Amino acid sequence: MDIENLKGDELDAYVRQWTDIRRKKAQKASGYLEAKGNGVIYAGTIVSNGIMQYEVMEDTEINGFGSVYIIAVDVGEIGNSDKDTVKEMITSNANIQSITNPKPIEGGTDEETDEALRERYYIRLQMPATSGNKAHYILWALECEGVGGAKATRDTIINNKVNLYICDDKGGTADSSIIKAVQEHIDPNKNGDGSGSAPIGAICEVFGADVKNISVTGSIEPDNTIYGAVVKENIKTAINKYLSQINFKKTELSYAKLLNISLGCAGVNDITDFKINNGYTNITCEETEIFNLSDFGMEVI
Repeated sequence: MDIENLKGDELDAYVRQWTDIRRKKAQKASGYLEAKGNGVIYAGTIVSNGIMQYEVMEDTEINGFGSVYIIAVDVGEIGNSDKDTVKEMITSNANIQSITNPKPIEGGTDEETDEALRERYYIRLQMPATSGNKAHYILWALECEGVGGAKATRDTIINNKVNLYICDDKGGTADSSIIKAVQEHIDPNKNGDGSGSAPIGAICEVFGADVKNISVTGSIEPDNTIYGAVVKENIKTAINKYLSQINFKKTELSYAKLLNISLGCAGVNDITDFKINNGYTNITCEETEIFNLSDFGMEVI
């Protein structure tokens, strides 16, 4: 019954027995289309970005231009789509000349992994949440789908206001739909009226984490057991995983740690001239920032 040995339903049951924590379910992405034409676009109409399909949720009258609400057919992060990508009408409609999404389709999240659920359980034990203390705001944020980390700080101007910064469950920047969901959960009116989880009188405003971009360069000497391109991807994946693990937990990125992670990846024999942001020193960030691998320039020699 060691929690480290439990998976799936057994892990869910164990965590429920000792806390009120539940595994976060996968969510469908949603957003709006801008449709051009004259007539009705009907509920059930299927549109696509070429990979993922989306369903129109209600009959909408289009007079020249109109806004149409859509939801991804399948659950998960795969349903998220960049702006101006949903342009294909799968269900034909002579009334509609063209469609596009002027804003990204967001909010799609995968089911919480065993590792993430176990981490939330540990956080609950290590950070007792009482009466709206700092730990409580972090735990409230982590209850929301798509949230992977949070940092609560006191506002420097308004005494009874908490500023809450969040990142997504991949350790990256949280999109607007996730930020909105956390705001609705904690203090939906941003006025401390007690209509959310936060106690009455406590104002909370939710923000996406600020980003500290880093670049990584260097020369990879492979051990020739696997293809060089795979070795390079292994290192990139390992670095991103580590960054997601330390976001909001560390404000200093260790040069030695990142080099050691890279050297330990499958297929690596040696690495030379390893640099972070063109240097050989640790990188620091503010407490409300997260590290982001914006440029990966390592090359196989």
